[in-house]
Amino acid sequence: MKRLIKTLNRFDFRQRYDLVVLISVAMAGMLIIASLYVAAYQYASDYTRQYWKTYTLTFANSVKYSVILHATSISQDIIQTYAGDSNVLKASVFESPHTLIASSTQKAFACPSTDTPVLKTQVKNTAYVWCFYTPLYQDDDYLGYVELVVSKQDLDAFMRQIFVMSGLIVMIVLIILFLLVRRFSGIFTAPLFEIVTALTNVSLGIRGHRVNFKGPPDMQRMGADFNDMLAKIERNEQILEQCVTDRTNELKIALDSSRAANHYKNQIMTLVSHEMKTPLHSIGAYLELIQAALPKTAEFDLCRSFHANALARTQDLNELINKVLIHGKLEASKVELNQTSVDIQTLMTQCAAKLKPALVGNRNRLSLAGEPGMITIDTEVLRHIVDNLLSNACKFTVEGDIQLSWRYENEALIIQIRDSGCGIPPEYQSLIFEPFWQADMSLTREHGGHGLGLSITKRFIELLGGSISVFSEPGKGALFTVKIPWQ
Repeated sequence: MKRLIKTLNRFDFRQRYDLVVLISVAMAGMLIIASLYVAAYQYASDYTRQYWKTYTLTFANSVKYSVILHATSISQDIIQTYAGDSNVLKASVFESPHTLIASSTQKAFACPSTDTPVLKTQVKNTAYVWCFYTPLYQDDDYLGYVELVVSKQDLDAFMRQIFVMSGLIVMIVLIILFLLVRRFSGIFTAPLFEIVTALTNVSLGIRGHRVNFKGPPDMQRMGADFNDMLAKIERNEQILEQCVTDRTNELKIALDSSRAANHYKNQIMTLVSHEMKTPLHSIGAYLELIQAALPKTAEFDLCRSFHANALARTQDLNELINKVLIHGKLEASKVELNQTSVDIQTLMTQCAAKLKPALVGNRNRLSLAGEPGMITIDTEVLRHIVDNLLSNACKFTVEGDIQLSWRYENEALIIQIRDSGCGIPPEYQSLIFEPFWQADMSLTREHGGHGLGLSITKRFIELLGGSISVFSEPGKGALFTVKIPWQ
């Protein structure tokens, strides 16, 4: 089958069409010839059988009286008369199935044996002969029967002639029909062949090919419409290629701009790191020295308050710069993990102690729940994650409760921070991890912060191969769940 398909693929469209028509015509011819032959053979066979059946009946009527008179010589003469036909191979008269009265020949033929008396006319068919049997009656007395063996040779010869002649006639008609179909099929296959060629050239990117249909006006009009379609396709390809070129140039410009912006960002990070943090540290140190040098008397309480506020703002600015630098490193994938062993309970206790001033300021209560255990992880990254989440919970909770809990589940460390603060609306819960974003920007002015903490926290968690999720309802607080693989 594969070889046949491979052979057919070598032909072009018109050759395939002609081959299909030829096969169809040949099959139709064979079907017609077979049908004609079967019908003719059936008719001729029935007609011939009926003729010889009547012939046998006549033979029986002729020989009946000689059988009554027991005139064997007369019966023999009658038998020879009826056996004189060239198609009659044998004529016989029987008194009973096993008693032969007379026969034209002693030669045996392939007739089925008759072991019972023949009581009615019978015809037995074989491949080469017909065997006819007719009973002999005188009034109601059974006298015997006659047998006539007839050859099918003339019938077969006649049918062969019919088969040959009908075959020739049908084949001549079908050949003429095939030539006519092939001649007129060019009107339809030629345009299709041109269409296939044109579409192949279009798929290969070859432009300028056009079809030239010949024939009726409708065919020519179809060719003109097809050429218009090809022209539109080529124009659209040119427009598309120009759009792709323009878009590529825009992307190239955008990429160059992005690279330049990234370079400038790195320069800004360097500037922030070296040119801003250094004087900021100095300012903070001087403020601490001045605050320590102020007398502890009541007239200097206002000065000490101003210095405390200035020192707090300096620390906030320093924290913001640190977050910006960390965010920049995370964006540039320059943060490297340093795996060490740490007691998780000790680390959580240290993070809680660091949050104590903020807890006092907002009059919040913090509780810890978890068991001790050693894990291998980047301690500073984990500390930063917990600090950020605790700071965020304390910042948006006033006179409330904050709970820090941890547990081990399926080779993962599960950390949960729950608060009773203002909560987060559901439509904003997927946005809070974006840089510089907060659910209500007015909260930034009220509670402080710049929207970088949760973004940095999520990037750190993903760096550790973990995930973070949040569940919250406005006015009912929030629950942050962190899942980190551990060793």
